[in-house]
Parts: sequence; structure tokens; C-alpha cells
Amino acid sequence: MNHDVRVQVFRHVQSPRLSSTFLLVSALLLFFPFAVGGTHGYSQRRHHQELAQRARGDVDIHRRDFDNARFTFYDVGLGACGQYSSPGDFIVALNVAQYGVGFPGLQCFKSITISYGGKTAQATIMDKCMGCPYGGLDLSTGLFNYFASESAGVLYGSWSFEDVASKPTPSTSSRWTRAHTGSSG
Repeated sequence: MNHDVRVQVFRHVQSPRLSSTFLLVSALLLFFPFAVGGTHGYSQRRHHQELAQRARGDVDIHRRDFDNARFTFYDVGLGACGQYSSPGDFIVALNVAQYGVGFPGLQCFKSITISYGGKTAQATIMDKCMGCPYGGLDLSTGLFNYFASESAGVLYGSWSFEDVASKPTPSTSSRWTRAHTGSSG
């Protein structure tokens, strides 16, 4: 590059219009990541707090009752919760979406109440059902036969988690009181 061309390039960059545009673009490029990052960070923190509460197990499952749920049956054995079951056991395989991740799944060993055709039964979640829709259950053959013959193939009924009553009810008093621990003193 010869000397005359360098002077022209330098003079072009130094024009007032180009300088103000350059400063504006530079300022936006510096500010933009902080503006986006701040909002995104808040969203991530809020999502993390929700997950942390669920992981502690002290937050109800968002929807506890499932009506018009699809019930099918399957041959039980070693379930995804890590235990063997027999066909006569009143157990279920919960759909993948609700089963949760990890081993054992978050819903393993929870008790549920199932209703169909005027009959009600208690069952335990012991497995996950890969082909069940959200809210759907795969029932052990013994449990399915309690409600209907296997020839029915598919049933539609309702079910709910049983652990709702195990949560303490919040106090409406504004005064602090000592919790009763069952021991005197």
C-alpha cells in the first residue's frame, strides 16, 4: 500500500458521520450481550429454582388426577424401578413422560388409586411404559383382570396419586408455635 492510499483510508475513517456510526455500533455490540444475558440468566435461575424444588420432593406434581386415561396390560417381571413383580401384583407401569429420569424414576414405588366401571383399586408404580400416552398406564394382568377381561384390550378410566394427604397443611395463624414431636420435654 503506498502512502497516498493510506492517507485517503485514514481520512475516510475519520469522517464525523462514519465515526458516530462506528461508535454507535461498537456501543451496541458491547451492550447487547449483557442485555440478552441478563434476561436469559434470570430465566435460567427461575427454571433452576423450580427444578430444585421438585427434586426435593416437596412440590406436588402439577396435575394429580387423570380422567379418561388409557389403561392397557403387560407381562410383568423386572421393572424399571429395579424390582421383580408377579402377574397377580397390583402394580402399574407409568408413561415415560411422567415416570421421570434417573434410576429409579422419581415416581417409583408411589401409590395410586385407579377407578374403572364402578370399581376402585390401589396400585404401586413399579415400571415405565414406553408406549403409553401422557396419563396412560400399563397394568399388571392381575390388576387389569380385576377391572375387566383381558379380551377388552384397552380400558379408559381415571387414576390419581395417593401421596396428596402426606403433605403437611400450612398454618393460617400468624403466631409461631412449637411443633409437637411426640416426646415430652
